[in-house]
This record gives sequence, C-alpha cells and structure tokens, in this order.
Amino acid sequence: MTLSVMGISLLTTTLSRWQFAITAGFHFMFVGTSIGLMLVTVVLESLYAFKKNGAENYGRLAKFYGRIFLYSFATGVVTGLFMELQFGLNWSGLSKFLGDIMGAPLAIESMAAFFMESTLIGVWIITWETINRKLHFFIGASILFSSLFSVVWIIAINAFMQNPVGFTIKNGRARLTSIINVLQNPQYLPEAMHVFIATVIIGGFTTMGIAAWQIIHNRDAKLFKRAIMIGMLVALPAVLMQPYFGDGQGKTIAAGQPMKFSAMEALWQDTPKNQPAPWAAAALINEKNHTTKALDIPRLSSYFATGNFNSKVQLPGMETIAKTYDLKFNKNVAKSYDGQMKWYPQVHTLYWSMRWMFYFGYIFMTIVVSLALLLFRDHDAFSTHKKTLRLLGYAMWLPYITAFLGWVVAEVGRYPFVVYGIITQYDSVSANLKPVEVGISLTLIVLIDAFLLFNMIKVNHNLMLTGVPEIKKDTSTIFDPFAKGVFTHE
Repeated sequence: MTLSVMGISLLTTTLSRWQFAITAGFHFMFVGTSIGLMLVTVVLESLYAFKKNGAENYGRLAKFYGRIFLYSFATGVVTGLFMELQFGLNWSGLSKFLGDIMGAPLAIESMAAFFMESTLIGVWIITWETINRKLHFFIGASILFSSLFSVVWIIAINAFMQNPVGFTIKNGRARLTSIINVLQNPQYLPEAMHVFIATVIIGGFTTMGIAAWQIIHNRDAKLFKRAIMIGMLVALPAVLMQPYFGDGQGKTIAAGQPMKFSAMEALWQDTPKNQPAPWAAAALINEKNHTTKALDIPRLSSYFATGNFNSKVQLPGMETIAKTYDLKFNKNVAKSYDGQMKWYPQVHTLYWSMRWMFYFGYIFMTIVVSLALLLFRDHDAFSTHKKTLRLLGYAMWLPYITAFLGWVVAEVGRYPFVVYGIITQYDSVSANLKPVEVGISLTLIVLIDAFLLFNMIKVNHNLMLTGVPEIKKDTSTIFDPFAKGVFTHE
C-alpha cells in the first residue's frame, strides 16, 4: 500500500519533486551559460567596436562565442517550457494558491524581457557587418540587459517563496498587494546578486575552458590566448566578490529560515550561550539519533549568521526549531499531514551541498588568481603550460556543479514548505495525479534532457572543430525580397 496524506500519494509528491528538481536544475545550466557567455561576448564586441589595433580578432571571437550563446539560449527555451508545464500538471495546488502572485512577474518576464530578448537576438544575428559596429555592440548589450531583466522577475518569485511578503490571503488564495514590497524583499537582493555572480563565473570559466581545449588542439591558438585573458578578467572580480554575496545570503537565511540555516550547519542542539559558535568544516552526521561529530573552525558560524566573528548570539538547533514550528504552523499549515508532519529537511544533503559549494568557490579563486599571476609574469605562458590548459578545460564544469549545489541548498532547505511558512509540498501537488503518470512524464523528461544535452555538446564540438569564423558577412546568400523579378523569375 502506498502511504498517502489526505488522499495524495507521498510517492506522487516525491516523484514530482524529483521531476521539478531535474527540470529546474537542467534549465538553470543553460540560463547560466547564456547570461555568462553573452557577458563575455559583449566584452569582446566592445573591444571590436571601440579598439583600433587588432579589433578584427576580438570581433571574430565575439562571433564564435556568440554562436555558442545562441545554441545555449535556444536549448534553454525548450527546457524552460517543461518548467511551465509542470506548474499546471504536477503542481496545480501551488498554481491555484500562488497563481495571482506568480502570474504578474512571469507575465512581465515573458512579455517584456523574453520577447524583447528574442527580437534583439534576431536583429543581432542578421546585422553583423551590415550596420555600424558600435550600434551592433549596443544591440548585443541590450540582449544582455534584457536577460538580466528577465532574471529580476524570476528571482523575485523565488525570493517570495523563501520569504513571502507583500500579499494577503483571501478565499484560500494568496493575493498580491504590493509588487514594490516583493522587490524590496530582504531575501531578494542577496539572492539576485549571488545568482548573477554565479552566472558570471560560469561565463568566465566556460570561455577559458573552451579556449584552452582549442589551444591544446592547435586551433587558432593565438586568438584563443586572448580569449583566456578575457575569460580570466571576467571571472576574477566575480570569484573575489562571490564570498561576500554568499555571506549576505547566509545572514538572510539565518534571520528568516532558521531551520535551513541549522540544517546547513548540522546543528541539532542550541549552541552554547555567551560564546561565538564554531563552523563544522567536515562532519559525521547521524540523522536518526540527531548527532553530529565535526571538525570545527572556531567562530565561523557566528560570522555566517551575523557578520561578526565575536557575536555571542545563541544559534538555535533543529530540535528547538522543530518545537517552535509545531506551535507556530501545526494548526494551519500542517493540518493536512494527519500527524505525519516532520520538520527536519535532508540534513546530509544540505550540509554537504553547502560545504562543496563553499570549497569550490575558493578553488575557483585559487585557479583564477594563480592564472592572473602566471599571465602577469609571462603573457605567452600557455605555449609551455599544457597542464594549466588541461586544468582550465576540466575546471570549466565545476561552476555548473557549484550552481546546482546552490540551487539544492535554496530549495531543499525549504522543506516541507513550497512557500515558506504558508503552503507545504503535499498541499501543492496536483490532487488527482497518480504515481505512474508522474513516473512516465519523469522518464520522458529525463530522456529529452539527455538528448538536448548530447545535441548541445555535439553542436559545440562541431563549432570548436570549425574554429573562429571570419567577421565578414557573406552577402551572396542573402535573399532580397525587393529585387527586380523576384516574383517572375527574371
């Protein structure tokens, strides 16, 4: 017999969660690639538009990385459609409850940002060398701006789900009362900046990784040395700033989602009073017995929670928070669980996702700073440092893993809520959905995602084999609809 809550199979909810996790995580990979590579492309095209010496080479690189951006954007559009479908098919309870709030930002994102971005991309593609270089650059910069404008509204929705503000509940549905309050959400700015910097790191490392493999295989080595320089210059400030924005988001989580913060730290009991709390660099966690044996770094948890190493604020443990949640939420939010409510998220998942995201961040910093010092010492260092090139080629994938781990921390840590403190996962899932139906759709989505990923890698591999395109546009194949005899075959 399948365990159920209020007639809804727990297996249905679990499979729906897995389906959305795979879809959202896969989609974000292309979002990060698109925004990051468009930023690099805009930087390269700015050099092409405004630089006098060697400008042609930067234009060719801009066109090369612009093509990879285009394929990533197109694939991201397809994966994004799967996410939209799931709101109605798998999560109709959430759509009914939150539709009036999600609808406005999503409409702005799709009607204003996405349509504007798509139109500008079309103009940008067909106007290489047919309009002024500076004007073409500004079209590319507008694409980047519209992409970021799109992210503004998506992050606004996610920040609301983490920390709901600017709404009221009428007739069992959340109603938006102030879009300004939603954008002023204290969760919003730290999350938005953390995500944006992550996309910049993805763009910089992807640029360097592709360029490194091209140099190793002796394809346009002189040009791709410049690409590594640009990728490094894009990634360097991002990897240095990301810890700051990560700390900012940690503070908002500690203040607004204490269970998530304590699960990230594997804190089962309250920290001692009147002394700074240590941070567990590595730990053996027993979720059944609620124990943690850790290798501690003194004072660091206090800093992550408050921004002060000497803070003596007592951090609550998960056991204390669970008792608080029982009193605060059980009568309303948890009533559908029929006494089966458990407030504890997956502690192992949160703890290690957070740790690896943290450690990878400093690995990125080490790689980029070391590369900057290497290039400062010898601009032609890549000719003799094949191991460095291979390191850049493999390191290209690490920002994707880190971004996915960050998404896991953000979403899994909200358990059991979908909208924090208001609606749970089991209240959000579609009531009439059967496990076999979710299993079929999950299998199909995994197969389609695998095909899209294979196609993306294959297309980009072919682009790499082709090398850097020439900047001059081949006008011989352009069809002129106003030419004489176009309808009479003269």
